[in-house]
Amino acid sequence: MERYKVTPEDRARISLRENTLKVSGDQIFATLQGEGVTSGSKAVFLRLHFCNLKCSWCDTTYTWNKNNPEFWQEPQDWSFPQTVNKIEKSWQEKFSPDTPISEKRVVITGGEPLLQQNKIVEVIKHLPNWNVEIETNGTIMPLPELSNCQFNCSPKLENSGNEKQKRYKPEVLEFINSLPNSWFKFVVSETKDLEEIDQIVSECGLIPEKILIMPEGHTIESTSKHLTTVEKAVSERGWKVAKRNQLEWFGNKRRT
Repeated sequence: MERYKVTPEDRARISLRENTLKVSGDQIFATLQGEGVTSGSKAVFLRLHFCNLKCSWCDTTYTWNKNNPEFWQEPQDWSFPQTVNKIEKSWQEKFSPDTPISEKRVVITGGEPLLQQNKIVEVIKHLPNWNVEIETNGTIMPLPELSNCQFNCSPKLENSGNEKQKRYKPEVLEFINSLPNSWFKFVVSETKDLEEIDQIVSECGLIPEKILIMPEGHTIESTSKHLTTVEKAVSERGWKVAKRNQLEWFGNKRRT
């Protein structure tokens, strides 16, 4: 495949601008949360651009891989009011506009959303009483202003292909662990991955009840295979298994 030639317009498009969020090509979509403790809940997803890691099995490479044309071509800049309006409109178009505010949920994902966390703070100021979930890789310390959000933290293991010094930040994991509504999702493909998690749990004092184990894979067949491999060992540790329900509901495709 011929290498993509980056244009000056492309470089300008990915530059961060004041008072705007850099949003990925997926932008916003309303659907059901497919993973974690709120799986099955109605939610609006906001996908932000950029990531500080490069996971080998990542299914959103267009948010960070500079060899991917979509990385350069798709991102947009949204003002804070524009972002709030799009979240509210997406909910109304997909779900009942009469939904009680206590049931409204926005999931801020990426990429790595906390690369733009100062701007996230400004957005959620205008979404009072919404349930806010932030999906993070656990390498960036969250701002105190975000402490009331639900944190779905997915620390990366050796199987991600990232160097340990980049993917493992114990002080960040310890802080997220101290938050009242936080969870840790580890992506695994074989039993030895659990031994690495054992070490992280021990070093960071993670609460076992907060740990979710997700089998790696982009298809139902591959996730089922990896689940079979680790399920017994996960149960013995008192952890929970988290499935990627969106694969069963929607298949392996981008949500746009």
